[in-house]
Amino acid sequence: MIRALGILSAGALLLGAFPAVAADLGAVQMPDGAIAAPTAAPTTTFGIEVNPEFYASSSGSNAIGNYADTAIKASLSHTFGGVWVIGGSLQATLKENDTQQYYAEASAGYKFKFDKFTLTPSVALGDTWDATGLGDNKDSNALYYAFYLAGDLKLNSQWTWNAFNLRYRDAFDYEWITPKVSTGVTYAIDSYNSVYTNAGYSWKDTGSGMKGDKMNIAFGYKRAF
Repeated sequence: MIRALGILSAGALLLGAFPAVAADLGAVQMPDGAIAAPTAAPTTTFGIEVNPEFYASSSGSNAIGNYADTAIKASLSHTFGGVWVIGGSLQATLKENDTQQYYAEASAGYKFKFDKFTLTPSVALGDTWDATGLGDNKDSNALYYAFYLAGDLKLNSQWTWNAFNLRYRDAFDYEWITPKVSTGVTYAIDSYNSVYTNAGYSWKDTGSGMKGDKMNIAFGYKRAF
């Protein structure tokens, strides 16, 4: 899994090293006077994200605000017809107690566009394994489902306010309810490259009631092509 994430991260760096293309996607005047066909908008996006997390509540030896882990996620998505989106992601969560938890997820969503505001509900299926905290030995893998709802407001040609991203997630065979809410901003460097940051808060219920789980701040890069 770490090797796979390393390969995806290297791919993001290679893509980002390509020369930037013009942001204007309209028709181009050729030297001989001919009009070139408009450049198609990119439909596939690769992303890489680093996400430090901190405890949202005190429990045992863990005090609220203490460092908990760092999640590293690589993702790939494709948009059909400007509204349908399918994607997948791989994530490694490197915990402060020298253990790791991994996630693999596939999702599908639909974009509802209202002028500058876009509402995107999506559903996902995934698997998590290694130090999951589930099962008798706390390392059982768990298949899960998730529902997401994202709301994004385009402020201008470069800035987008990712107003909210809501998650409801639960495992099929275990009680592992893990909702989350986050908000952030995205800055478009050009038509193909963007960076973003967001802050979030998650809860967890594994059978003893819903409790604050993690607070996070994420930093990411996306390359469209």
